[in-house]
Amino acid sequence: MDEGPDRLDQALGLAIRLRRHARGLSQSALGEAIGVSFQQVQKYERGSNRVSFSTMVRICQALGCQVSDLVGEVQELGAAATADGAASEPLTQPEAGPMLEALSQIRSPGVRRAVLELARSLARER
Repeated sequence: MDEGPDRLDQALGLAIRLRRHARGLSQSALGEAIGVSFQQVQKYERGSNRVSFSTMVRICQALGCQVSDLVGEVQELGAAATADGAASEPLTQPEAGPMLEALSQIRSPGVRRAVLELARSLARER
């Protein structure tokens, strides 16, 4: 009865991914800094592999933050699940991280706003 990655592991992975992007590190660079392959970093960021405490400490050292910072970000990302297991916050959705990454790579503020308005328009269409 495998239900996929735990929401908390996914939220931690998203927090790691966002911090890594903010520092301008590739998955390969982070992997090298903590002694794992970039594929392993991908698995951590997706939440498909859990991050051990010792690895979390190494990740935080590489990202220039404290473990408490990362844990706080997990809480801010709304990692708490509702009673039925659904995510209570939008940033815990699997598409959130890739969407933010893509949006952050658009250089033009006007185009970013247009993409945001398109997403809002689509959300209203439900």
